[in-house]
Amino acid sequence: MFKTHKRNLLALTALAVASALSAPAQAQCPLPDNLDGGQCCETTQLQLPKFPSFTQSSLDICWLDCGLDAFTDVTVRWGVPKSNDLGTCGPRISKVRIFDAAGGLAWRGRMNMNYSRTWFETGNNNETYQVWRFLVNGDMRPIDVLGSPPCTIPSCSQAFNRVRFTGYVDWALDCNSGKWSNAWMLTHACDRVDHAPNFPRQGMFHPGRSYTFVGPAAGFSLTLPVPGEDGSSANEAVRRIRTSSINGSIGVPVCEFEEQAQHGLTPVAEYCLCGQGNSPQWQEADLTIGGACGTMITGADAASGAYFPAFLSMAIGVWTDANVYPGVEGLRFNLGDYNDMDGCTGITEHEFAFGVTTIGGYSANQISVNGVGGALEPIFIDQVNSLGRNGAAILNVPFRSSRVINLNH
Repeated sequence: MFKTHKRNLLALTALAVASALSAPAQAQCPLPDNLDGGQCCETTQLQLPKFPSFTQSSLDICWLDCGLDAFTDVTVRWGVPKSNDLGTCGPRISKVRIFDAAGGLAWRGRMNMNYSRTWFETGNNNETYQVWRFLVNGDMRPIDVLGSPPCTIPSCSQAFNRVRFTGYVDWALDCNSGKWSNAWMLTHACDRVDHAPNFPRQGMFHPGRSYTFVGPAAGFSLTLPVPGEDGSSANEAVRRIRTSSINGSIGVPVCEFEEQAQHGLTPVAEYCLCGQGNSPQWQEADLTIGGACGTMITGADAASGAYFPAFLSMAIGVWTDANVYPGVEGLRFNLGDYNDMDGCTGITEHEFAFGVTTIGGYSANQISVNGVGGALEPIFIDQVNSLGRNGAAILNVPFRSSRVINLNH
């Protein structure tokens, strides 16, 4: 049965006021990001507009044994993404505040925001948007007013006084009205994913539980089936964020042009990765990516220290209102465990990646230096790799990135 979350009148009013007070657009559509059309391994300057902060009615979701345990209304405030001292291709930083239904501060944190890509969308009523996607990760700190474990505070927070989340944020600019809309997700998965052994914050804390924040709450269903990823396409890109090592730490990141790529993704199985449930919330798949400049990304194996199957994704839900951004769109949290052979250096690294899959939504087209281009397939898979300060692959804690993966099928 279709069961869509309903917001109360007060939340609707607050969201309408927040939208009306959004900052004016600082860009005209389409605005290319200057990352396509270059030669292999050449550098470029990233071009992005100024993104406003936003306040939005959202959901706090607690999963148990791969099924829904509980959810509650929250309000999120995402701050303006600000560049740090690591250059235009380094991660931006956004402060996040999450308030409970009574208005009390429930969570606060800082998110590293790695730019992923931009595209053009045509809405249900022929309105047009340009969308910019960021992949995010960082620590959130729970506040006492929220309650106690196991739901909705992860029990690991008692050990570390913080919880690492990963996910994404989309900023969508209405090209006619200049108003902004947003969709986003943050997830802290079960111990097998977010407390993996041999890395910081390892341990057994919540083996059958995962935690998700998602917005907007409007029309978001937690009970509809969410299709998994399955397909291949040559309409892809991978991109390196070039970094140098300074005294054992990552130096100033520099943008490189996108490398055209093709991929094949083949489902292996659906099952419950977290706990003892029978729900097939998780999908395992084989993934291979080949780039035009020689980059090759394949699933890691036991010999290279694999922790996970090549590609995993977790079903979260579906936005069901075709008249409200992002339209009728499915949402999945994803991660990968890869051997990444860099086409520019010839070096192969074992790496982990985290990101998001969105399925459907409004019809999408490419944006390039020449304007709006060809149609994009409706399944968007976006990931960034997870590196520590020394440039080595890392799990369980906030990370930096040197590789962006953008796939469609």
